[in-house]
Amino acid sequence: MTKRFDYETVYEYLKNHIKDDLRDNEKIPSENELCERFNVTRATVRQGIGKLKNKGLLFSKKGSGYFVSPEKVKYSLSKNTTFTKEIQASGKTPSLYVVKVQEIKANKFLASKFGIQENAPLTNAIILRLVDDEPFLIGCNYFNAEILKDIDQHINNDLFSLTKLFVEEYSIKPFRNHSELEIVPNNQEYKKLLSIQNDLPLIKISSVSVCDKSNQVIEYVESFFRSDRVKLNIEFSNQ
Repeated sequence: MTKRFDYETVYEYLKNHIKDDLRDNEKIPSENELCERFNVTRATVRQGIGKLKNKGLLFSKKGSGYFVSPEKVKYSLSKNTTFTKEIQASGKTPSLYVVKVQEIKANKFLASKFGIQENAPLTNAIILRLVDDEPFLIGCNYFNAEILKDIDQHINNDLFSLTKLFVEEYSIKPFRNHSELEIVPNNQEYKKLLSIQNDLPLIKISSVSVCDKSNQVIEYVESFFRSDRVKLNIEFSNQ
């Protein structure tokens, strides 16, 4: 017979309580309440709660306790996916915060993505994307500076949609022609920007977008999603 540890009892109780009784962002019972309910130590309770946090079911607020993590946002990935439309379709509000914008020169890797010479000019923007004012993903965007001239002047916190910017400012309708998905470890910089309190990995999606008229690459982006906030749907097309 397999031995059941005390923390697993706490874990199972809370997991079912979250599933059956609690709403998103609702507070769970305090550590003291759980200690009394199961007659266990605070360390045991924290071990059970820690397992739930690592599975993305709980988050903590300093000095306030533990709360139920919001339901994952459904996000479809196709050649025409845009962040703004996807989030609005889920009934939530998208927004962004520009962390950094800078002019760089293409290294060998980026040159191969854009089909340009090494040291050709690119614009790099680090953009934090939010859903209902909660951090959702970090985008490390690279733009073809020859095609999207002065794009750095348009990237700011008032920017609503990159796709809308491409259409209205450059008369370009972009579409994604290639994407790659992988699971990557977190790091301290992204944990801080995404307000992550545990060691959950990130979902990295690398995508190339091209101009609808010339088929030239205009953008390469590496998007790092909170794996506890997103449910990806991959769309296939025969066209």
